[in-house]
Amino acid sequence: MMLQFFTTLFGGALFVLGVIAGIGPQNLNTMTHAIRRNHEYAVATTCFLADIALILLGCLGLKFTESKIFLLLINLIGIGFLSYYLWLKIKGLNKPHEVKFSQDILDKKSAILRALALTWLNPLVAIDTLVIIGGASTNYHGIMNFAFIAGAILGDFIWLFGLTLISRTFAERLNRPLVWLFIDISTILLVAYILIRMVSFLFT
Repeated sequence: MMLQFFTTLFGGALFVLGVIAGIGPQNLNTMTHAIRRNHEYAVATTCFLADIALILLGCLGLKFTESKIFLLLINLIGIGFLSYYLWLKIKGLNKPHEVKFSQDILDKKSAILRALALTWLNPLVAIDTLVIIGGASTNYHGIMNFAFIAGAILGDFIWLFGLTLISRTFAERLNRPLVWLFIDISTILLVAYILIRMVSFLFT
């Protein structure tokens, strides 16, 4: 039983790492704060706690995550938020690196609020945690379900704080105009792609 518990826990961690590891608005924001050393651990902690809430909602059997109305609502909220986020990113492209850098240094409250917005108003995070991870948890019952949930939370912790630590460690090498231009363009292309997919969902 104990071996099965830890196997399930480890499997949950690996599953979540496979789901959330990648370039997305939340991860790019976390990495950006770490490179700038701008309340990076507060941002990572905020994302982690917000993710825990979503993972628990998804894994504890809430049926609304299967509702088409719920998914439609998530898409509409996401389209509005990501459209605004995309506009801000495009608007900032023509600013010199030094100007952008100084303007994007946020106070702690603003950094936390942005992290919350990019977690709870981001349909990708909601789908990952509520739908995909929550759906995977239905394969486990009783104590094994809690083992999977614990593993999912552990995987999320490893990813967010690992990303923060690595980005902070190599901040001097990464904090260059060309790197930021690459990050900004990657973010714009990614968010534009997500928006196209979300709008197409409305007509399917």
